[in-house]
Amino acid sequence: MLRVLVALLLLANLAFWAWSAGALQAIGLAPVSERDPERLAQQVNPEAVRVLSATVALAMLNAASAASAASGKGIAARGALVCLEAGPFAAASVEAAERALAAAAVPEGSWVRIDQDVPAQYAVVLGPFADRDAVKKTSDELRRLKLTFEPLDLPADGAGAKPQPALALGRYDGRSAADAALATFSQRGVRAARTAVLRPAGSESRLRVDNAAPVLAEQLRALSDAALGAGFVPCPSAAAAR
Repeated sequence: MLRVLVALLLLANLAFWAWSAGALQAIGLAPVSERDPERLAQQVNPEAVRVLSATVALAMLNAASAASAASGKGIAARGALVCLEAGPFAAASVEAAERALAAAAVPEGSWVRIDQDVPAQYAVVLGPFADRDAVKKTSDELRRLKLTFEPLDLPADGAGAKPQPALALGRYDGRSAADAALATFSQRGVRAARTAVLRPAGSESRLRVDNAAPVLAEQLRALSDAALGAGFVPCPSAAAAR
């Protein structure tokens, strides 16, 4: 049995040698030739192949790289959308701001009006004072008592009246908080303080463009109409992200 296996193995090796050497090519049994002319026959459009010098090849590579970089910058610029907003505006002035946008040919529908309720703001204040000398004298007294404060102008009482100089010992979102603070300041020796309304409750509006393309963003930033107040600036959420 072993002799038969050895004989079969010897015959298999002889057959493989004959096939690989091309001895069986006459009967159609031969490996694929990797030599010419067979390899030349496998070419696809050989007339399109050009052999370039090293200088020409390097110049073409640099030009392709520059074109790719410019294309990438163009795509990035087209996709650089920003959020801009103007305001806040009082209820009586937001329509004037929108008319200013329309007059500046800002595309209608590119902005949205965001309305929100604004709570009243209170403060514990000293004043109003007749002049700046009185403000300085009271400021020195507050420093002696080691109290923090800020100068501010109280809203005028009548139409056409000028704001009045005062000093604020603190700002509060509710009347009860302001009254409690006033009692504390009185215990510390501040007898002339009082509670004042810095801002009555109401509503305000902002004009926002959520996804302004570069051309529109540049147009909005360049607007200087008085009805738009300080003009368009980055949205608070976008500014905080940067």
